Amino acid sequence: MPAESEVLNDVFTNGIIGPHTKMLGPVADGGRIRFVTTPGCWGPMLTPTLRGGHEVNIPVAVEGADIGDAVAIRIESIRVRSRASSSGEDKPVEGTYIGDPYVAKKCPVCNEPWPEFRIEGIGEEAIRCRRCGAPVAPFRMINGYTMVFDDERRFGVTVDRRVAEEIARKA
Repeated sequence: MPAESEVLNDVFTNGIIGPHTKMLGPVADGGRIRFVTTPGCWGPMLTPTLRGGHEVNIPVAVEGADIGDAVAIRIESIRVRSRASSSGEDKPVEGTYIGDPYVAKKCPVCNEPWPEFRIEGIGEEAIRCRRCGAPVAPFRMINGYTMVFDDERRFGVTVDRRVAEEIARKA
């Protein structure tokens, strides 16, 4: 396959990368890779179908590079598209995982591993098993905050619960 001068990578793994992982590309030596990724880890951590706690784009092959070679990467720009972000301290929910709550998620009612899901409303029980309807988020936020940012992303302000819930309803 001929190398491309630019490769767009908006494809995520299921949280695990290894020799089995299909790569995009190859990108030409000196070419560009444009990554589109999620704005943070909470989405993948709460997404019961994903087998990893963080979003990971699939690898991109580089023309002429072999296993063990070093590849220099220069970041030209980062564009943040989110106007709000939330984070905090989480606590695993018993019954929603086997072993590692970031990786081995399951429905606490029908025991479906990595269950398909639907979203109903906002809040801790909004992520529900598509099969039986039970809440399946493997974590609950025990101390959290939401911030909004100015258009230039020069500063952020923490908002109260009412504003955070309004943002969530319009997500």
